Amino acid sequence: MRRESFHTPGSLTLDVRLPSGEITLESVDGDETVVELVATTSSDEAREVIENARVELRARGAGHEVLVDVQKRRRFFDFGRSEIVLRIYAPHGADVEVSTASADVSGRGRFGGLKAQIASGDVRFAELGARVEIKSASGDVDVERIGGGATINTASGDIRVGRVEGEATFRSASGDVTVEEAESSVTVQTASGDQRLESVSSGRVTMQSASGDQVVGVRAGSRVHVDAKTMSGDASSELDVADEPVGGEGPQLELRATSMSGDIQILRA
Repeated sequence: MRRESFHTPGSLTLDVRLPSGEITLESVDGDETVVELVATTSSDEAREVIENARVELRARGAGHEVLVDVQKRRRFFDFGRSEIVLRIYAPHGADVEVSTASADVSGRGRFGGLKAQIASGDVRFAELGARVEIKSASGDVDVERIGGGATINTASGDIRVGRVEGEATFRSASGDVTVEEAESSVTVQTASGDQRLESVSSGRVTMQSASGDQVVGVRAGSRVHVDAKTMSGDASSELDVADEPVGGEGPQLELRATSMSGDIQILRA
């Protein structure tokens, strides 16, 4: 195992580049950032990759950046996707930038913003307090809370977000998209994936799909204008649908849902 420790007070960004394996991030109390690289096999190739990895502390603006760059070795990475485990323990609120082909990425604790480019690995975080940008091909994305805005794109992976507080856009071709609570405007686009927004209350909500079903729950007290259209699917609403925004007090919500063959359901949250 290789272990490096850095003193990182103030703002911090973790720049992580690992072609294959497993990435585990955990936020902790204090000002220390600890990086651990572990080989899950006893091969010489694994040890060589870990020894040659760049692990360094650099200045970034008024704060710090910890770079972990594991270079690809063709023979080694042909063996499998889980032969290197990268663990990072960093102060609460650190921003994260991740680039990987097939590594799974998980974050426990409280982090700041996230930028991730991933081919086939899954992404799971408990709490992200700032903007989130994720591009993934076939991996699933699961985030419990996003404190800022978000743009999450995936081809065949599923997207699940517990709560998003800023404006958000979620796109997936064949994966499903589930958002339990959206505090601001949200756009969801899928081809065959299903869409479910369990609780929305204000802003503009746009749902578009080809064959995927759409379900949206509207929180009590919201003034709602609904424009829902499906060509060959069924559309139903538990709300009194009006052509114009409803007057009175309360947050205003503009809901537009369109689908080719999917069903559309508008529920009371």
